[in-house]
Order: sequence, then structure tokens, then C-alpha cells
Amino acid sequence: MRKRVNMLLWAVLAVLWFLFTTVLLFGILANMATHDTQEEEKEETRIKKNLLQTRNYTTKRLIDTLLEEKSAKDYTFTRYSLDVQKSGRLHAHLTKMLKTHKRPKDSFYSFNVTKSEELSVTRDVIDERPDECKKRMFNYSALPTLSVVTPLYNEALTTLLRHVYAILNRTPPQLLKDIILVDDNSTLSYLGADFQEYLRILDSKIRIIRNTERKGLILSRLEGEEMTEGDVVVFMDAHMEVCEGWAEPLLERIQSQSAIVVQADIAAIDGDTFNLYTGFKVKFRGGFGWDTRYSWLPLPTYHSQFRNSEWDPIPVPVLQGSCIAISKSYFHTVGRFDDGLEIWGGEHFELSFNVWMTGGRIETIPCSKVGHIFKSNKYSFGQAKDKNYIVAKNNLRVAEVWMDGYKSIVRAAVKAWQNPVPVFTDADWISIRKRKEMRLRRKSESFSWYLKNVIPEYKIPSKDDSFFGEIQNAETKNCFFVYDDEYIGMTSKCETFVIIPENTFAFDNFGRLKYGNRCVGYDRITYLLWVTECPCKDGRKDGIRWSFTRDQLVMTEKSETLCATQANSGFSIHQGKEIVQLQTCDKTRKVQKWSFQFHFVYK
Repeated sequence: MRKRVNMLLWAVLAVLWFLFTTVLLFGILANMATHDTQEEEKEETRIKKNLLQTRNYTTKRLIDTLLEEKSAKDYTFTRYSLDVQKSGRLHAHLTKMLKTHKRPKDSFYSFNVTKSEELSVTRDVIDERPDECKKRMFNYSALPTLSVVTPLYNEALTTLLRHVYAILNRTPPQLLKDIILVDDNSTLSYLGADFQEYLRILDSKIRIIRNTERKGLILSRLEGEEMTEGDVVVFMDAHMEVCEGWAEPLLERIQSQSAIVVQADIAAIDGDTFNLYTGFKVKFRGGFGWDTRYSWLPLPTYHSQFRNSEWDPIPVPVLQGSCIAISKSYFHTVGRFDDGLEIWGGEHFELSFNVWMTGGRIETIPCSKVGHIFKSNKYSFGQAKDKNYIVAKNNLRVAEVWMDGYKSIVRAAVKAWQNPVPVFTDADWISIRKRKEMRLRRKSESFSWYLKNVIPEYKIPSKDDSFFGEIQNAETKNCFFVYDDEYIGMTSKCETFVIIPENTFAFDNFGRLKYGNRCVGYDRITYLLWVTECPCKDGRKDGIRWSFTRDQLVMTEKSETLCATQANSGFSIHQGKEIVQLQTCDKTRKVQKWSFQFHFVYK
């Protein structure tokens, strides 16, 4: 019995062991399966992660590549090009035009048109600017677009086409919106239908407006501006040729400031040879003469303190006028050009005073070079219009609106060269009043502020002065200047349209020849002129009295009368140099003939 029980117990234990080992085995197998599954899941996750990273890397690389390509594109100047077929058609058309249309003689244009016709209208110009200008990079996609407005009247065909081609060839196409040519009722046949057909073949960006009657340069510019589509409008003359890299510096500067007008640095195109040199540095800035002539002023020494390179802009008191760039929005803010100015003249003065005195600024951009054929003004003022009268009237209008009390000086200077003095009609006075109201709304500064802050080196005449400015010799074309020891010598650094403030003298109604607040007398031993203290206004303190008669500067003292003469110093004082000495008057000697820059007639 006990044996049977023991066997049964062992059988139960065997079954339990079997069940235990089976469960244990299944557990181990299950764990192994779970582990395998987890490993598989981990591997799959790892693979997926790697794949995702690979895709992200590829996408990033792709994006970076695209950005690099876009950046490269943004900084790339895509050049304008013509296909061979179109070039052939244009060449044939131009040849036909030159053969079938007669033109006036070269003297009509005041430059050598015959030479111009020998040159290609698509000629290259050597870029001789400094390296800092050439190597400058621009983000073209960020620059504003531009439009060019060019009025024309009886322009020479080849110089006009060279003007257009230069703009197309040297302006990034992505920046150039349009070229608006405003024909101010030209009379020469080659500027008619054949010219228009040539432009149609050349490029759709070129549009021509034809005035049915003469409107003049100023109104033509305004009319052309209304048709433009660019962010910036550039007003040019028709006998100009833009150079390599001309547009980008102008646009970048305008983009940097909201209230600014900029101009290119103008390079002279030789009217005989058509040579164009762009390697010069800026030495002068634009100003005005008291008789309303456009004048140049040497760059003041203080400018060098603010300019680190040739790239830096140069503030200028007055625009030169032939290549003006301004954003369209700002142009309208300042009231555009004064449409009360007739035909030609004064608009560059008016815009300059307007901008400076109402919170803006005007600059020359040295790295922007544009060639210009300087010629005598052939602009027609109409059969019943006198050129000098119109120009004088325009400038007096500018003075009336912007120059405050200084307008009397301008009027006195105009009286000296213009007869009759222009008269404003009732309609003129109404439009002048409207322009003054615009100035008031714009919270303009005074003209005195302009003189002190924009052109502080400029000398201002007294209302007692009859003559003013540099004193130039008729024989040598040299001018008075003052040595450090205050003797008066002669310098060749003087021209009709260049004003050197430190060489400014005045002759007043009291018979005094003045230099600033001092007067010109003479050394009693050598009779050389020097600067000394002024006598009383009646000129009687030391007995010296000057007169300016028949272009001679005559000194009278007691019974002695002598004339200022350019001479070579034979004294130890500035020996061998050109000086001014009192000598016996002789009307036949040109070295005793002098002229002042400005003459004032107040009566």
C-alpha cells in the first residue's frame, strides 16, 4: 500500500515538473520572441530615423543649393543681348536712315556729328573707375527698378541712338523698366516714322511721346515722368552715354534713404573725338553764382573727414541737372519740378533748394559715371521767345520762391546782364504764390539756413557792393589771390564757372576794394598791393580811393593816379612770381584790364 502511494506521489511530482518545465520553456521562448520583436522594432526605428535624417540632409542640401543659386542669381548682372537677325535688321535700317534723310551741318549741333557717324552706336567704353567701384557687389533683387526719361529736340541721330543703346547694354535688364523719349516737336525728318520703327524693332521697353507743340525741357520731363513704371526715375539729356556700373550705385543710395536725390558723376565726352575718360576723381561740387549761372566749387577740405574712399557719396549744394535720379514717391512729395518754369533753365536750382530746405539731401555718387557732350545751348525757345529773357525769368522765379531776402542780390546781378529785366504777369504771381504755399506746407528752412549749413564756405556780398567775386586779368586769365603775408599775387586756379571762395574780392559804392572785412591798399615802397585795414566808408581816412572804369582798377591818392597791373616781382618780396602792382595807367595794356565775376545794379 505504502509502495503504491509512493509511486502515485512520484507520478504527480513528475507531472508537475513537466508542467513547470513546459511553462518555463514557453516563457523563455516567449521572451525570446518578444526580444526579437523589440529588436526588430528598434532596428526598424533606427532605419526609419536614418532614412529621415538622410532625407532631411538631402532636403537641407537641396534648399542650401537653391539658396546659393538664388543668391548667386541675385548678385549676377544678366547682360542685355540682341540676336544676330535683329542686329542685322537694325544695322540695315540705320544705314537706310543715314542715306535717305539729310541732316544739317555739324555746326548746327555744336559737335562733330560726322565723327559720331563713324563710330558704332553700340561702342564699348573702357571702365577706368577705381577697383572699389568695379568690385562692389549688389543684390539686384533688392534694388528698386528704374525708368529713364529723356526729352529731345532735333538731336543728332547717332548720338541719340548711342544714348539708348548705352542704357540698354549697361543697365541690368531686371532693373530697367522703361526708357521714355519725349520728342518736343522736332523738325528733322530722321526723327520721324523711320526712327520710331527703329525703336520698335530694338526693344519694347522704349517708348516715345511726341509733343504736338513745343513745351520745353521742363514740361517734357514732367510729361515723361507720368508715363514711367519704375520705382526710380532718372532724368537725362539726350546727348549722354551711361558708363559701366552707372545705375547700381544710384539705386543702392536711393534705397538707403527716403528723402534723397542723387546724380551721377558727369564725364565730359569730347565733342570732336568722342573720347570718354572715366578714371578721374571728383574735385568739384555744384553751386550757384549770384547772377544765377551754374557754378562749380572746389571740394571743401572738411569733406575728406567724412569720406573714407571713392565709393562714399559727396553732398552737393546744387544739382548739375543732366542726370538726376529720384524715387517717384519722393519726387511727388517735394512737388515735382515747378511747372511754372518755362522751356529751359532753373529747374535744377529749384529742386536743389527745395530738397535741402525741406529735410532732404542731394549727393553726387562718384562710382556712377555718365558721359555728356557739353555743347552750346541749341535748345529752341520759340520764334517769339528770347533765350536769355526766359532763363533769367525762370531763375528770378526760383529766387522769389526760395531765396528770401537774398533775392534782391540775385535781381541786382541779373539786371547787369539782362535788359529788359523779366517781368512777372498776374498769372505768374498766382503760380508763385502757390509754390510758396507748398514750401510753407513742407515746413521749409530759410535760405539763410541753406547758406550756413549746406554751403558754408560761400561768400555773401553786401548790398553796398557793386562788383564781387574773383578778379580776372584780361591778358593772362589769372586771378587775384592773397599770400600768407597778405600781399596779393596771381593764380591760374580760376575759371569763369568755378568759384574759389578764398579768392573772392568786392568793390563797393564807397570806393573801397575789399577782401572780406578788410581792404586792399599798397606798400608805399614797392607799390605792391596788399590787404590792410579798411578806411572809413567815405574813403578819406588814408586818402586812398578806388574806381573801376573801363575794366581798369584805378587807385587815386591825392594827385596820384595809378592802375592795378599784373607784373613779375623784381623785389625780394615773392621775387620772380606774378604779383599785382600799381603802375602808370595805360589803356592799351591788357595786363591792366580786369573783370569781376558778378556785377550788381540795385537801381
